[in-house]
Amino acid sequence: MLSAISRQWSRSLALGRLPPKEATLAKFAFPSATHNVRDLLASGESWTHCPITLHGHLHRKPRKLGKRTFAELRDSNGDVIQLHMSPEWTSAENMELIRKSGTEDSLVVNGILRQKVAKEEGDLPEYELSVSELQILNEGGVDAAQLDSLKHTSPSSIPPKFRYLQLRTPFYQRALRARSSAAHWTRKVLVERHGFTEIETPALFKSTPEGAREFLVPTRTPDRFYALPQSPQQYKQMLMSSGISKYFQIARCFRDEDLRADRQPEFTQVDLEMSFVNNSKKVHAVIDDIIETVWKEVASKPIYKLDSDGNMVPVKANRHRDTAPAFTKLTYHEALSKYGIDKPDLRSALTIVNLSEFLRPVHNAEDFGVVEACVLKGVFDPATKYKVSKTLNDSESYPRRKPIILPIQSEEDALNWWKKFVEKDVLSPTDECSQLKILKTLNLEPGDVLAFSTRAELSYENPTPLGKFRQLAIEEFPGKWNRPLKPSQGENFTTDYDPKDVFVGAWVVDFPLFSPVEVTENTTDPFPQYDPKKWESTHHPFTMAKIEDYDLLESDLAKVRGEHYDLVINGVEVGGGLRRIHDPELQKFVFESILQIDNYEQLFGHLLKALSMGCPPHAGIALGFDRLCAMLVGSNSIRDVIAFPKNQSGTDPVVESPTSVDSSTLNEYYIDKLLL
Repeated sequence: MLSAISRQWSRSLALGRLPPKEATLAKFAFPSATHNVRDLLASGESWTHCPITLHGHLHRKPRKLGKRTFAELRDSNGDVIQLHMSPEWTSAENMELIRKSGTEDSLVVNGILRQKVAKEEGDLPEYELSVSELQILNEGGVDAAQLDSLKHTSPSSIPPKFRYLQLRTPFYQRALRARSSAAHWTRKVLVERHGFTEIETPALFKSTPEGAREFLVPTRTPDRFYALPQSPQQYKQMLMSSGISKYFQIARCFRDEDLRADRQPEFTQVDLEMSFVNNSKKVHAVIDDIIETVWKEVASKPIYKLDSDGNMVPVKANRHRDTAPAFTKLTYHEALSKYGIDKPDLRSALTIVNLSEFLRPVHNAEDFGVVEACVLKGVFDPATKYKVSKTLNDSESYPRRKPIILPIQSEEDALNWWKKFVEKDVLSPTDECSQLKILKTLNLEPGDVLAFSTRAELSYENPTPLGKFRQLAIEEFPGKWNRPLKPSQGENFTTDYDPKDVFVGAWVVDFPLFSPVEVTENTTDPFPQYDPKKWESTHHPFTMAKIEDYDLLESDLAKVRGEHYDLVINGVEVGGGLRRIHDPELQKFVFESILQIDNYEQLFGHLLKALSMGCPPHAGIALGFDRLCAMLVGSNSIRDVIAFPKNQSGTDPVVESPTSVDSSTLNEYYIDKLLL
């Protein structure tokens, strides 16, 4: 029986031919590498005239110079060494083989390391490999050859479907290694310094309302679906009820939402939770330690905080981690008032000034009664007519409302700019208003640009109009308002630095626990409108209120602050966490009376049951690991630190997922295929 099957299989092979045995099997038999390029070039003198075996890819097309041939080998670290072939030490067969080889061929080379002939006397020694033997293990092919110029000039422009070619280039090699190193040091800090236990939670969860849309997974049982977890939130809370005092995992999470440079449908976060926590400082201390260590070990750079004078100073490596916080705390109200956003970029000293003592808005004064301004000092020559750039002045650059932007061309403008808007019935002066007081407050001079707008006292607009203006101004004039920085080595403060090389962190705390639901029907009104009878969690339905605001849960929800905290680095929210509600009755009250979730028992009954069985107080946080790694390698896109990212359509261009599924398979899951 087996012989008949074998003969039938052999006949079917007539459609194709088995590759030549000797040439094919030779690709599977090759010597191990003895070195890597980095070690050879770093200490070449120690290895000269020693036999060397290297593995790698052909970095450039070989070039022939007389009887000699030169090529470049790039190893898996992205490091490159010159290969030198000569009839003096390379066989005619191997000389012919290298001349026929193509870029990105996979190869192994044997040879002797030699010092290059110096171009000029006194040059530092450089080394090359004099190749005696080489073996082509696989050809790079036509596509790799056609993309060779992009590899050298613009690796980021290599078509996404050839991601594996892109990943061979030095930047992406370093990015993935930095990610691996960051994960290593994160685990080391959590396990060895703080006694955490790494625990994996299920990837097949249930559908619950946690903010973003979920990815649903059908089953072969009618009307039964899993949901991929947006976070391990509920499982980790149940672990706190399971006697696990300190949990963490580097978790894969899923959200079916609109994609941007900093979002992916599947992403990774460092997720942790601690029981018997009576103060959020305990969580902050752990995260401070992770960030400080990762920056030191992976980025080899200091990370900064703000001192009491608002200057940037390096976090001290020898501080007592439990009592000396690494990063400054900034309340939500302070962040919105000074910077117009809850994740401010603190590298810039540019701030917003409150003018409500002197001026009031005429329109929407009850809801948006704060008048504020932001001054860009000395950005143009007042002797010439200045036109505000499109970057700052384009309404499309702002989420909703654009501030009024004025160039200060003269002393008259500096003194009386606000009077024009009093005359236009935009602003009204208060009893404290005077020309000199406003001038002194803003310190306006010809050559400045002034922007002013309004906001609510407790603002749910985030960013505010001036918050967005500040962001755009920092991009428009990089380094213009650098905050004074104290170098890690040195005594004097400086503003002469590239902001791209500096990282400063802060904890943003005291967020509103709840936010009113925005009314979206009247989309033409530039001012956001809110329904005072409908509230949603600003961050998380499991967040505890500040103890001192507890009574306000029944009387004034707008004033209730939550025990939520965000870690912000360079204007990027890299993590968010909270003290949880561990009391089941309080959690029910939030679900039922505030958030008005009618079926909360069906959605969260498992969690409420776990809380009701002696679950201790607990708190935790999740760090956006992809964002963190992108910052470590100096990238603005998390795609650069993910091996095979999705594009902005949610498609994996390498494997072309998602794909259609045939009807017979769908029928097993009780899904009818739509007819388009």
